[in-house]
Amino acid sequence: MNPRTRLFGEVAFEEGFVTTAQLYEALQKQARLEAEGLPHRFIGEILVDLGHLDEPQVLKILNLLHGDRQRRVREG
Repeated sequence: MNPRTRLFGEVAFEEGFVTTAQLYEALQKQARLEAEGLPHRFIGEILVDLGHLDEPQVLKILNLLHGDRQRRVREG
């Protein structure tokens, strides 16, 4: 069984680290950069650049997203 893939921004919002407006701002910036032909930037990077997240929050989100997967690999 494959659970639905959760997105970084979704978890950041669920954890109360960002508001919907802040997430929307970051998504707009991400889309604008890609439309300009610039390399893809992760939403977490953009949220940090905008001052909406700090690095410990990013690490917590990544752990929430990938921590279970890492444990299953080690235990498997």
